[in-house]
Amino acid sequence: MMRKKDGNKSFMNLSKEECLEVAKEIFHNAKSKYRDALILADNNSYGMATSTLILSLEENMKAVILFLDGNGFEFRKRIKGINNLFINHKLRYPLGFVISSFNIFGDDLKGFTAKIVSNPSIIKDFNINEKEWEGPVLKYISEKINQLEEEITWYSNAEYLRQDGMYVDYDKVIRTPLSVDKEYFNDILTRVRRIREFIDEFLPIFGQSNESIDTELKMQVKKLQKQLRSN
Repeated sequence: MMRKKDGNKSFMNLSKEECLEVAKEIFHNAKSKYRDALILADNNSYGMATSTLILSLEENMKAVILFLDGNGFEFRKRIKGINNLFINHKLRYPLGFVISSFNIFGDDLKGFTAKIVSNPSIIKDFNINEKEWEGPVLKYISEKINQLEEEITWYSNAEYLRQDGMYVDYDKVIRTPLSVDKEYFNDILTRVRRIREFIDEFLPIFGQSNESIDTELKMQVKKLQKQLRSN
């Protein structure tokens, strides 16, 4: 249903309550775009499917900022130029990269936590031996750096990937959406799915009305909000 437009209202001056309401709608739209992309891919329209996936990613980035501000963070107030994120496609991708980076390390943390839960003696028996750990730690860091470099490259080109799925272009050779194949689509699908899963799993932690979160964690969230405001 179309609502009467308030000429004085924009993403930048929404109240906390309005932020949460609008974020909910944007999240719904992002999910709708995601489902549309899967339908397009099922019909072998991989070019438009990839573009629609990236639009879904962009919508999620807008919704994340509004959701967090609706729960006491003040990104729109504190970060200079953040209003451009709601206007410019390209400025949503750095936020996607940040979340993707958290996700890279988050997967490992979840795996390690699961091992501790299943076998608490891991912590008790843990012993740091510098020579023994030096090789594995350096290998781990090297692997993560490579992953982060891949993410930087992808997010740097995300806007071009979005356009490639919609328009025929000529840059030394003809580039057409009809040349986008299933493998190309699946690569983007994997990234967008990881972002969706991260948002679904971790964003509720910052919801002040979430009764399933214990008091101590809520206090930590409040502390984080204050630190971000001062920084």
